[in-house]
Amino acid sequence: MSSKTGIVFDIQRFSVNDGPGIRTTVFLKGCHLRCTWCHNPESISPKVQLNYDAKKCIRCGDCVAHVQGDGLEIIDDELIIDWKKHDENIELVSVCPSKAFGQYGENYTVEEVLDVVMKDEKYYETSGGGITFSGGEALVQAEFVQALAEKSKALGLHTTLDASGFNHGEKMLKILPYIDTILLDYKITDASKFARYLGATIDLYPLLNILENQKKQVVLRCPIIPTVNDTSEHLAQISKFTQEYDCIAYTDILAYHNMKKNKQFKYVHNT
Repeated sequence: MSSKTGIVFDIQRFSVNDGPGIRTTVFLKGCHLRCTWCHNPESISPKVQLNYDAKKCIRCGDCVAHVQGDGLEIIDDELIIDWKKHDENIELVSVCPSKAFGQYGENYTVEEVLDVVMKDEKYYETSGGGITFSGGEALVQAEFVQALAEKSKALGLHTTLDASGFNHGEKMLKILPYIDTILLDYKITDASKFARYLGATIDLYPLLNILENQKKQVVLRCPIIPTVNDTSEHLAQISKFTQEYDCIAYTDILAYHNMKKNKQFKYVHNT
């Protein structure tokens, strides 16, 4: 039995967009990038975090009493939260009678994740599906993902890793023997935009060279963001990658959506 644990913020069953066949996608917390269009901002921090939905709050004051007014107060019928003090105060979830407080992330063991994943084993068998590791950036929790991938392969599951292209070096090399397909993001060609839109510099060539040498199947996933990368230069580089690397099975052009706005009623504190 594995002693490895990880912080998971969602396990999505019957996923059909995260690799071949019908899959279960495990979303892990933590990401090195700060993409300005990120639709999962709750995944950025590697920690379990508190969230708050003001629409559910009844202003009863139970949470204020619980912390003895330290960092929480009700002013003009509004709960004021000092997030520097309470970003990780998950105790407040059980204190709140109206469920206005929730949490992003939960600790799982390898076995607990696979207990959920294996509920759909028959679907994987008939569709060629399996398990996908996503995030955030799954390799922020590399040891946990590797343990999960090893066990998944032992169970005969097809494994897919959703990767941002961020240079994880040895972490990526260690996990690749247990991964069948890589969903590789390609976001920006113009290097002058890296810092502004991603918060980091990404060069896909070193990783693609490794994946080519190891004969891994790669799906190049390219979100097209208006005014950011909807340029002829970017599209030309996407085409160039597919011509240069046989490991790229196909390219998936992803339309921009603004799902992030639907989550703004909950506070997400990321530094």
